[in-house]
Amino acid sequence: MHAFAEWLSSTAPSVAIQATFWFIRLLQATHLITAGVVTVSGLMIALRVLGVLRVDQPFDAVWARFAPWLLFSLAFQLLTGLAQTLGDPVRELTATSYWVKVALVLCCVVGTLLLARTARRAPATISFSFTAKLVAVALILF
Repeated sequence: MHAFAEWLSSTAPSVAIQATFWFIRLLQATHLITAGVVTVSGLMIALRVLGVLRVDQPFDAVWARFAPWLLFSLAFQLLTGLAQTLGDPVRELTATSYWVKVALVLCCVVGTLLLARTARRAPATISFSFTAKLVAVALILF
């Protein structure tokens, strides 16, 4: 992986990102702002499943309101994250924390999609299963 990261570091896009100080800062700021949007959107969906917030609204209404924010912010985070990785591939690709972060984000995305699928199948009049609530709590914590 280190050899690949070294090679990637010498490519034209990587060199261009490394040479533009303001672009790196813009990427970092945008990445952090979208992380906040992803967190709040996911939190609102999970709290609805737990029956803490927006219990007066059907799950589909809550999903329709927050899922687009979640989707577009995740897509933007993916783009800014890839650009940041291109800007310093050796540091990013060789760090364990980078791969842990990628794995956690993937787990949260899959968990949110599974939670939404389960929630959409459940009638509006019954409460969600213990497993769905457990997944919601895990998504909030991680």
